[in-house]
Amino acid sequence: MPRARRGELWAALGMALAVGLLVTGARGQDSSNPPAVLPENFVFSHPMTVINQAEMAVVKQRIANRIEPQASAFAKLIRDADAAQSFVPDPPPTMDVMGGYVPNTNLATVVRPWLWRNGHAAYCSALAFAYTGKTNYADKAVEILNAWAAKKTVFTGDDPGLQLGSWFSPMLYAADLLHDYARWKAADRERFDAWWRTNCLVHTYPVALERTNNWKDAGLLGVMSAAVVLEDKGLLNAALNELDKYFAGRTNKEGKLREDWKIKKDGNGVYLVEEVGRNNGHSGITYTAYALTTMVENLEIARYAGVDFWHWQTGEGATVQEVIEQYFRWDILKEPFPWNGDPYRLPTRKNPYEIANNHFKLDPRTVEWLKANRPVNGEQGDEYVTLNKGDLPAQDKK
Repeated sequence: MPRARRGELWAALGMALAVGLLVTGARGQDSSNPPAVLPENFVFSHPMTVINQAEMAVVKQRIANRIEPQASAFAKLIRDADAAQSFVPDPPPTMDVMGGYVPNTNLATVVRPWLWRNGHAAYCSALAFAYTGKTNYADKAVEILNAWAAKKTVFTGDDPGLQLGSWFSPMLYAADLLHDYARWKAADRERFDAWWRTNCLVHTYPVALERTNNWKDAGLLGVMSAAVVLEDKGLLNAALNELDKYFAGRTNKEGKLREDWKIKKDGNGVYLVEEVGRNNGHSGITYTAYALTTMVENLEIARYAGVDFWHWQTGEGATVQEVIEQYFRWDILKEPFPWNGDPYRLPTRKNPYEIANNHFKLDPRTVEWLKANRPVNGEQGDEYVTLNKGDLPAQDKK
């Protein structure tokens, strides 16, 4: 994105936050969905990215009673957190995030592994502290967050908005989980917040507003997680407004309202419009996975904020449950994919099934698959989704 355009968007964000952004997207045919705006009595309560206080209490009890799937998933978390004790954070002064389709791109070999190993170490350490209270885990997470903030890493290139939202949001999960940790000094917290707002959020926010495919979902995860850590109501409302448009529709450049721009329901099933046809459909299931992996995390943060999109419908009557169950049939059951006879399927990014199982009475085949394949991998969403969400008491299942 040109520097001038990025500056304009950031200035617009500052203006919106200054006056308090309380807007919702243009409404389509379906008017049964409530307004997508923070409740008047909303206050930030940490954590509220990957889990909240009430659910964490349930998970802790399940761990103590050695109930599955938490027992095995917790053991994996502790193994990861113990291994992370020897991790040395390695923030660079500048990270060039190249586009995914340019020759000799550095995404798979350099950028994503770099972001992931630091985000993973910070998040697993902070989560282990949250579940055990052991300060050695918290101190390691603080060390990683402080190192990046002190280095003041600058991100350049074509893809920082997508990649930071997808692969670096676990740093924000860690900051959320450590919000009340006394040994994370106030000055260090402020430095982290300032660096993230200036050098990271400036990339994810425009992507969240401007894009419509999986980039938007990833950008929104970067925005919503940051809004929680920064305790920024205006920023969180801006993100909720974008999620509202998934169901209410969005206006195109010609001023026409399009209600099926994100989720469509027709003879091909219920699907994410801008993902299924990628690379002549060969990558359609893959990109559906990319989008859903971060989308479901956004829906959870919104729910913790008091706006529950899980049972909303589009103007066509399409629901999130239908999208995820359709994805399962194409992904796991290998049902014919209308856009390509031989689509590629990712072995990872299965967190939509785990989270959806808490909100819906899913197809029994999905439930059985979960039982046989836990802990499932979230990778670009919540890596520890089985621990944090697996078989929790029903969240208003319908």
